[in-house]
Amino acid sequence: MDDEYFGEISLNLVTETDSSLYGKKKKVYGDRSSRVQQRKETKQRNDSTQYNNKQNNDKTGEKRKWKEGNTAEGTADKHGGKKRKPDVFISSLFRKNPVIPQIPSAEVDTVAENVFTGQTFRDLPLHPYLVSNLEEKQGFNQMTEVQKMAIPVLLRKKDALIKSQTGSGKTLSYAVPIVQSLQSRKVKIKRDDGPYALIIVPTRELALQSYETFAKLLRPFIWIVPGCLMGGEKRKAEKSRLRKGVNILVATPGRLMDHIKTTTVLTLARIQWLVIDEADRMLELGYERDVAQILNCLKSQCSDSPQTVLLSATLSEGVERLSSITLNNPEHISVTEPVIQTQSTTPINHSDSASKDLKLPHDEKTDKSFSVPSQLKQHFIVTPCKLRLVTLAALILWKCKYSKPASKIIVFFSTQDSVEFHNRLFTKILLPQKDIKKTLSELAGEDEDVGDSDEDDYGSSGHTKDAKSGLKLFRLHGEMPQKDRTQMFNEFSHATSGVLLCTDVVARGIDLPYVDWIIQYTSPGATVDYIHRVGRTARAGTKGQSLLFLMPSEVGYLQELNKHKISLSQMQISTILKHLLANISDLPQTETSNTNRQKPRTEEEAATFLQDRAEECILHDKSMQSLAGRGFQSYIRAYATYSKEVKDIFKVSDLHLGHVAKSYALREAPTKVHGVTAKFGVGQKKNRRVDKPGKKPLSFKQATLSESSSGFHPGNRKVWAKPGGKMARKKK
Repeated sequence: MDDEYFGEISLNLVTETDSSLYGKKKKVYGDRSSRVQQRKETKQRNDSTQYNNKQNNDKTGEKRKWKEGNTAEGTADKHGGKKRKPDVFISSLFRKNPVIPQIPSAEVDTVAENVFTGQTFRDLPLHPYLVSNLEEKQGFNQMTEVQKMAIPVLLRKKDALIKSQTGSGKTLSYAVPIVQSLQSRKVKIKRDDGPYALIIVPTRELALQSYETFAKLLRPFIWIVPGCLMGGEKRKAEKSRLRKGVNILVATPGRLMDHIKTTTVLTLARIQWLVIDEADRMLELGYERDVAQILNCLKSQCSDSPQTVLLSATLSEGVERLSSITLNNPEHISVTEPVIQTQSTTPINHSDSASKDLKLPHDEKTDKSFSVPSQLKQHFIVTPCKLRLVTLAALILWKCKYSKPASKIIVFFSTQDSVEFHNRLFTKILLPQKDIKKTLSELAGEDEDVGDSDEDDYGSSGHTKDAKSGLKLFRLHGEMPQKDRTQMFNEFSHATSGVLLCTDVVARGIDLPYVDWIIQYTSPGATVDYIHRVGRTARAGTKGQSLLFLMPSEVGYLQELNKHKISLSQMQISTILKHLLANISDLPQTETSNTNRQKPRTEEEAATFLQDRAEECILHDKSMQSLAGRGFQSYIRAYATYSKEVKDIFKVSDLHLGHVAKSYALREAPTKVHGVTAKFGVGQKKNRRVDKPGKKPLSFKQATLSESSSGFHPGNRKVWAKPGGKMARKKK
């Protein structure tokens, strides 16, 4: 044979070990014990050889799969010619952010308003007991400007329209004359006479606060009894108080109208004082009809028209029209302007036609400039959407945990769901878990309601605390039970530090003492709402600061504020993040935190560290995922409901939904968050399937619920609009 032929022959030689793998057993020799030992050793060698071969095959297969998966042809074949986008993203906080524009400082001539006058209540014709109560018991050593101007006018029994900045003492400006007038009557007032003064306020918290003010003023005059009517309380208990007798009645308009219709013991025949506090807010909340009906009841039951007072920090055109209907030859009292006597007004008309024609617009404002306290320092910060959450958390840590003494902060959100989400999230990532469990155990021993599924991380009153640092978290919005709202309001009022996460339910008229910072996490829109929000601090001559969060697309709102003579100074993000970096090791350990992670060395790494902690908290908790999804949805819905004056500034089309989801610590794509579609953005799908050709979903404003709730709570049904304007509920 040729040598080349033998060169192509390959011998299949099998070693001893390999032969055993192919079913051929190795022969063993010797006695019984030696044969058993030889078989054991052979089996061990075979097992180790098989394990090594399997490991090598797995590595080779994974390497082959990785190469195939990263080629364009492999990806296209696997997904039908299209690259599949992942459902979960871990994006960087500091990449692909919009450029923060340079904002030149604008010099604005702000409207100055003096708070204190230097004059005391002894300079007025008041009862000595009332004066001593004000000065010695309550510490009011001098009058504010609005009190100096309003109290003498009201003591002369004249109607008045009072405009003054928030926190200037407007409540005492009408409460003192009412108490002075009732205690000086020749015939002593009896409890069962019924109400002599009626004070109407828009919110429950303001009603409770006004009632407490009267209760303190009436300590020397125990025969005059104050009372309070507001929604959320038991009607049976309120009827019992009315049956016993109330002389000064503080009430919200809806509950008052309910008792007028259903409670026979309530009579308004002796009413001598009518006060409408926060009149502009009353109209914004839709209480025009209730106010008109109350005025008609007063006209029908009272022989003489009561002395009427309207008060507000801002006077809109609707308030001016309301004053022309309710006030008789009033005096306009404005601290920034001299007292002006009205020359001609529309005659008082309390007939039924007045209630029908009471259409009070409040879009056009009669006053172009607003006054804020001179001791209030106003700031703004321009932050990309992805950095909003970590910036807010770092600011809270800086002011309430790392600073001494700790600050008292109010944070305003646009929706109830956002309040719930941020309160729950900050409880988990900013507070030590052991302190939370201790707080829960203490509350469980006192309150049987603690332990519900929605409140497993905080008590029924809605607050948690870190006892060592003084960081306490409170929450307040319109959907909370009245018992919890009242308890939270009282606890935060008496606290010296802490953070209140809330909606605009506490933006008007509420006096919360010792508040150091007002943080507007979402822009209020109307300048009037901005004034009322910042008015929760720097009250009665004290110092305070405010911070407005803006995204780069919203910086035009600063010009809107400048038009009303409001000036703000800019705060940089690095100012906040440097305090986070300096104290990053003090952050409490959470259940999902990675203890092996390297300590951050820069501000960017510190921000990413805190953001990752929030995202991991959401990722491992289904209830938190649900809260984050509802907060994300409600934020977008509320963003679409800004008024037409600022609609060109706050445009939904400018929102990057992925960045908004990042601000809610969501790693899911926006389209995967509880069925939300990308219909808010620019690039909409053209071939979207239409389920109901003859029907269309309601607009944002129609679908917006109380305080812009998301509307996706369990049990809610989708609402659809029929062609022609009629509304119908979609049946499941």
